[in-house]
Amino acid sequence: MGEKEFLHLINAHQGTIFHLLGLYVPDPADKDDLKQEIILQAWKSKDKFRQESSFNTWLYKLSLYTILTSKRKQGKIQQVNLEAAESLPAIEKPEQRQVDLLYACIAGLDDVNKTIITMHLDGFSNAEIAAFLGVSVNNLGVKLHRIKEKITTHLKASNHGDR
Repeated sequence: MGEKEFLHLINAHQGTIFHLLGLYVPDPADKDDLKQEIILQAWKSKDKFRQESSFNTWLYKLSLYTILTSKRKQGKIQQVNLEAAESLPAIEKPEQRQVDLLYACIAGLDDVNKTIITMHLDGFSNAEIAAFLGVSVNNLGVKLHRIKEKITTHLKASNHGDR
């Protein structure tokens, strides 16, 4: 893959990078630094892209791995105060509030659980997620079920607090 083709693919799929940075990295300066690091890692690893999956899937996994590695190195485990997220001013559309609460719940998860639910919501199969994390599909299924229960419980509690 040449430089032109690589840059074209990165530009076409940069939304994937921004999506993951938005979920994992709250600081704008850190986002910029990590975006550059992801692109650098992608450039260094471009010859390892074997087209067994789409470029977007490959970039997603590389981006996620780079973000999580960076967070581990820095020792930054960011937890979001879910109660603070719920006390935000009322939003016009109830659906938007549900989406915001869902993202607040996801942001409050530890990195492994956040990775599982994010990849699940982004359409990865359980087998793909399990392979990425190095766990069995059965183990992943149990974890995913628990994460969904935790999020559902929190969303129900939030909705009951509105009445």
